[in-house]
Amino acid sequence: MTNTEPLVIAGRYRLVSALATGGMGVVWKGWDERLHRPVAIKQVRLQPGLSESETTTARNRAMREARNTARLHHPHAVPVYDVVEHDGEPCIIMEFLPSISLQESIRDRGTLPAPEVARIGSEVAKALAAAHRAGIVHRDVKPGNVLLAEDGTTKLTDFGISHAIGDTALTQTGMLTGTPAYLAPEVARGEPATFASDVFSLGSTLYSATEGVPPFGKDDNAMAVLHRVASGQHPRPQRSGPLTPLLTRMLTTDPRQRPTMNEVSRALAAVHAESSAADTASSAPARLETVQLDKGRRAPDKPKAAPLPEPPTAAPPEPPPPEPLVALPESASAAPEPPVDPPSTVLDTWLASGGAPPRERRGSRGLIAALLAGALVIAAVIVAIALANRKDPNPAAGGAPTTSVTHPTSPATHPSSPAATTSQRQSSSPSQKTSVTNPATTPITQPGGSAAQLAQAVTDYYGLLPGNVQQAWSRLTPAYQNSTEPNGFADYQQFWSQFSQVAISGVTAKAPNHVEATITYVGKNGSRNEERRSFDLVRSGGQWKINASAVL
Repeated sequence: MTNTEPLVIAGRYRLVSALATGGMGVVWKGWDERLHRPVAIKQVRLQPGLSESETTTARNRAMREARNTARLHHPHAVPVYDVVEHDGEPCIIMEFLPSISLQESIRDRGTLPAPEVARIGSEVAKALAAAHRAGIVHRDVKPGNVLLAEDGTTKLTDFGISHAIGDTALTQTGMLTGTPAYLAPEVARGEPATFASDVFSLGSTLYSATEGVPPFGKDDNAMAVLHRVASGQHPRPQRSGPLTPLLTRMLTTDPRQRPTMNEVSRALAAVHAESSAADTASSAPARLETVQLDKGRRAPDKPKAAPLPEPPTAAPPEPPPPEPLVALPESASAAPEPPVDPPSTVLDTWLASGGAPPRERRGSRGLIAALLAGALVIAAVIVAIALANRKDPNPAAGGAPTTSVTHPTSPATHPSSPAATTSQRQSSSPSQKTSVTNPATTPITQPGGSAAQLAQAVTDYYGLLPGNVQQAWSRLTPAYQNSTEPNGFADYQQFWSQFSQVAISGVTAKAPNHVEATITYVGKNGSRNEERRSFDLVRSGGQWKINASAVL
């Protein structure tokens, strides 16, 4: 293919312009003549030096990998629409995503702040966790395959393609192609790539974003880099801040010691949420920041900025000569300030400039105290909500232990839920006495049930899956539904559509509300996964419902 050839591939996909060229081939912007939409067309370039039979094997493997990837549907994975052949080479038809790669962002910015990297990494990890549940190993996670869309979305591309054509590894001809900088040590030593290998590669990618260089450094000599990767020895992160402990675990040489991708996703989301909550909490009280001047210092003629809007009054008179922010009696220079008076605030200044008589000053301070208390309450709620986002993104599969936190009642909460209705009544009546100390974060629970009732509730839930997802969905509390599935029932239904069979065994229950069980997932592709999970249940609407779940 060249830019001068007005080609239509497979009688459907018209080439528009070349977007990128690399060791794996050429990526084109194209146009789907049938569906009238833009697409990205990746012409996969097979490695040179292969025999005819090896070329055929590589081509067929690339086609097979692309078809497998087409089964993966996730908001943070670039979807594969089609795979066709042109001039003896595979062409993969994908979503066209206006974006830049993380590699380009690192090149332009040098390093990225840890909270931003945590958000990007969390979204990539979610896509990889979904791929792992479907039995797909990416094998080539690196900054160049992480796309940062114009709308802020992060998406991962090129699932399995490098493995199909022999890129970033020693090929059958002995040639090293691509960059091995983000490979896991075991892969660099010639072992097969696994889910744990993807964890290491994602760790290397995030390390590169926060540190500015890959863990094993940059070198034009690919063999030298491969040797360092195989050793597994790399510098400890220096600029990664709160990500350092997680990156250290992800970059462990022993694959068995690395966290799962579900654990990585949740840990990254927690770092981002905590950073956002800290920023919000530190900035919210600043609106009522206390300002105290040394005696004898004078305030500026006019406040530089007022934290509250101008009061709706007529145009103010000419400002009087500058006065101290704190009005003092004439003998103030000789007498100490009364200990009961708080320091003057910016809000005091605004009230004074609005024409409030001096005798009302003390009442203004009472208003300030009330406003300050309200701001602190709001900040506390924001922190609680942010921490609630650390929950397991899938209520029934994957991930490590999570903390059950119920979000405040909102329009998204099912209005018919007795638990949600009760929470709403309690949160809207400040004077009502209740045993719930924090309605915004504590689930409403009913008296506990017997061990047999709890065990039966969880057994019945999995007995509905994967066939009756609608009824199974109703066995989760609205708060848990809202906090674990960003797109609600659609995400839940999509997840369970991957499986042909689900089995539960080894159920143990402990009153008043705790259950543990082993869940076996059989994928439609024949994959089989097993995990031990814990469940916390609450009584709602006369039925036991799952309010929290975590992998043990």
